[in-house]
Amino acid sequence: MAIVRLATLDDVDELVQMRWEFSEDEHSNGIVSFEEFHKICSEFLIKAIKGGDWYIWIAEVEKNIVSHMYLQLIHKVPRPGKSRDPYFGYVTNVYTRPVFRSQGLGTKIHIAMEQWSKENNVEFLILWPSSESVQFYSRNGFFRCEEAMEKHW
Repeated sequence: MAIVRLATLDDVDELVQMRWEFSEDEHSNGIVSFEEFHKICSEFLIKAIKGGDWYIWIAEVEKNIVSHMYLQLIHKVPRPGKSRDPYFGYVTNVYTRPVFRSQGLGTKIHIAMEQWSKENNVEFLILWPSSESVQFYSRNGFFRCEEAMEKHW
């Protein structure tokens, strides 16, 4: 049975390990060692968890993190008649260890994130899915929109 909860500072080492696993193609060329990455990613996660603009939901099985989903709050410029601190949520770094996939863990995490977002007046959630994850996000209520634009350099 999986437990879904917000990550704490005690989870940092395991979250770093999962990010390393998730990004295996990017580090397989040996440009950065795990030790170097651990330092950089740990610093980011500690700041994120303490900062109040990042929230990380995890699914735990037998006290091991097996899945996670990150939410960054993006603050919007206030408008007359809107809430005092308007923001939307950017969903990123969604990963489930392969052996735990297709068991509904991502959906459980998403439900917890969505409930929290509604309770905390997050206006909407946005993400950039991989082609493999479009079906998952569609099942969970996301849809393609034509409003956003991108610029790459």
